Amino acid sequence: MIERIQNVGYVVHGKTIGETWLNLVETVLKNGVFELDENRGRFAVPNVRFSSETTIVNDPLIKDFGDWDKINAMKRVVFELDEMVDFDITPSFRSGAKSYKKRLAEGKMIDFVVKRLAKIPESKKAVMVFPTYEDYQEVIGSPRNDYLPCIVALQFRVAKDRRNNLKLNLTLFMRSWDGFQKGAGDLTVICMLADIVRKKLEEKLDKKIDPGRLDGLVTDIHIYENTYENAQDVLLRYFDKVDKELV
Repeated sequence: MIERIQNVGYVVHGKTIGETWLNLVETVLKNGVFELDENRGRFAVPNVRFSSETTIVNDPLIKDFGDWDKINAMKRVVFELDEMVDFDITPSFRSGAKSYKKRLAEGKMIDFVVKRLAKIPESKKAVMVFPTYEDYQEVIGSPRNDYLPCIVALQFRVAKDRRNNLKLNLTLFMRSWDGFQKGAGDLTVICMLADIVRKKLEEKLDKKIDPGRLDGLVTDIHIYENTYENAQDVLLRYFDKVDKELV
């Protein structure tokens, strides 16, 4: 589902993270406004709200249509590497900034979220925040060759369904998002993080917790000019698959 609400903006929904990602790509391709961002052409849509009915990681649409080189590169900077690596087709920052993995470890963020929700399951303080005050000076000092995490915050909430079964919901806030190149990878890794938290929390509470939903806001989602045709090709292949399934 893609809907434009007057005075609000675009709202994008999918049954899975893969469907949500492809609907976000479609939203930008059809409605993005061309502009220059630090001399790089792109098509952008501001303030997009998005959701997926599930945070289940293994998604058939991402498997079929995602760029696995970039998805695996995103996995590495979240779970393996201490330094951030720019795997954009047109790199915009130098290597050396702390990776998401390093930030998670230094802040003991997974441990914090699990302990908080285990102690107070209804808590609204189970939040991971990635930019730090240390980044500010780096950005000011090197404004054309800087790095600031695009994923600003993740919030984890324990909720109950109609049958009182527990589930773990996730809310994502992004300051900026390369929706085509990075979208599938970003959604994959945040759902992997949610799965890690969920399993640890199950152990702490000794209760079954199901994967919940994902809700998010991105203040600027875009597709760069030099990846626009590739994004179109992926979306056309997706539409062709949907049409064949309807026959």
